[in-house]
Amino acid sequence: MASDNFSKEGVVLSLIYKATNFDNAEHKGIRGKKALQKSLYLFNQKFRIFGYRWGDYGPLCGEIQHIVEDLITKGDVSITEIPTKKEIAVIQHLQSFVSDVSIPSEIETEIDNIVSFVADRTPRDLELLASVHFWAERQQELMDEYSIEYVLEKLAQLKPEANFTQKDVEYAIDVLEEHHYLSK
Repeated sequence: MASDNFSKEGVVLSLIYKATNFDNAEHKGIRGKKALQKSLYLFNQKFRIFGYRWGDYGPLCGEIQHIVEDLITKGDVSITEIPTKKEIAVIQHLQSFVSDVSIPSEIETEIDNIVSFVADRTPRDLELLASVHFWAERQQELMDEYSIEYVLEKLAQLKPEANFTQKDVEYAIDVLEEHHYLSK
């Protein structure tokens, strides 16, 4: 693991800052708290500094929710509301211009990788990728392998309203394998 001479708040703030200033993204910043949770879930696969459990929208970390609320309260993160296709839903778009965060270079590099990976992916895309990863990893821990069928069954059972299809799960597994978040 990287040096412990950094804060979890610094990791969250650094990811939001880097996403805000990422040149290759159509949408600067992080498109909502759900997208932030899923981005940090993927970051966490390498460093395991946050504790995740299964939540209504896939893997969830309560500690990250508290950190974000603190950052918003302190004014380090700004929120802009973005209307969605659902009339009652709004994405709280997160941006930060605070750059004086001190974190180890290997964590900085992984944050850069995550920002590049999540750029212009929708919150739903990130929910799919993180959810598929969560259940594929659980199955692999138990059976030394993962399958599309198992992951799809878990998602249908636990997230029926998401309507993820076999094609969605196949796509997610392909992307996760291609980017080395999963390996057979």
